[in-house]
Amino acid sequence: MRNHRRSVQLLAAGLALAGLLGACGSDDGDDADDGGGSATTTADAGGDAPATGEGIVLAVNPWTGSAVNANVAKVVLESLGTPVELLDIDENATWVGLDDGSIDAVLEVWPSGHAADYETYIAGKKSVVDLGLLGPSAKIGWYVPTFVVDEHPELATWEGFQDPELAALFATAESGELGQFLMGDPTYVTFDEQIIANLDLPLKYVVAGSEAALLTEIDKAIADQTPLLLQFWQPHWKQLEADLTEVTLPEVTDECLASAAAGDGLYACDYSVDELYKAASAGLEAKNATAFAVLSKLQLTTEQQSEIAGFVDRDGMSPLDAATQWVNANPDVVAAWTS
Repeated sequence: MRNHRRSVQLLAAGLALAGLLGACGSDDGDDADDGGGSATTTADAGGDAPATGEGIVLAVNPWTGSAVNANVAKVVLESLGTPVELLDIDENATWVGLDDGSIDAVLEVWPSGHAADYETYIAGKKSVVDLGLLGPSAKIGWYVPTFVVDEHPELATWEGFQDPELAALFATAESGELGQFLMGDPTYVTFDEQIIANLDLPLKYVVAGSEAALLTEIDKAIADQTPLLLQFWQPHWKQLEADLTEVTLPEVTDECLASAAAGDGLYACDYSVDELYKAASAGLEAKNATAFAVLSKLQLTTEQQSEIAGFVDRDGMSPLDAATQWVNANPDVVAAWTS
């Protein structure tokens, strides 16, 4: 993955919790990775707020929910005087940064893909700490548009894809005679290629390149009524708009869980339900106690995260602008994190 640092945007100074619904200030910083545009946030009239500790670095993994979480934290922490830098980085490299302290926190970990990292860095080296649950229960899975299952009910389960003729309904120029299975970002932690191979399914694993590419393919398939098989997940705002059906995969077994932890390539089950959690470098509390406390308390419900993500993917707002709008509209939620 192409890693690069987002430029630091300092929001209007003098922000305080009591002023979250008050007068507005404008952000003129450059943050092209957030989609551009200015962000406004409320401010007290009393000048610059003193910094509450060293500036921190938050990881942003390549999906909208991760960007939403990080930008919400950025808006809140900068309102309390802590500069926040956002770093675009893939899931696996995030743990290396947490371990060496170059990254202070990541706010959305999907445990089904990171059992080995938890054991290595949190339970073992203790160089990373578990900051607690983010809030949403999440689930990765295989999905098709519901009209596909209406026409071919057997495709509601993985067994239906054993039939080469049915699998071929999903064929594309890229997959040839095999059905296409579409994946999002190449840096995602995924077992789909293993599942296809270990269940001996006549499918070809194809990488779309991004979450945005998946959304485009969903819209196109539904508009054109063409079959599509892809990896997707909940929570996601698109689930509220698109009529998708999750394909039933084999139940998760102890053997599959052990395979995931060992990374032996033998995974052949569904994905587990993930209770998303947050993680921080072990040095964060000493570096910036305020940031550590706020990030420990920060939680979003499934509905809240989906709402902010919809501002970004559906409405075209930058993650920073979307986070600022939501923070300003939800002072009681934010107060629980900052008290």
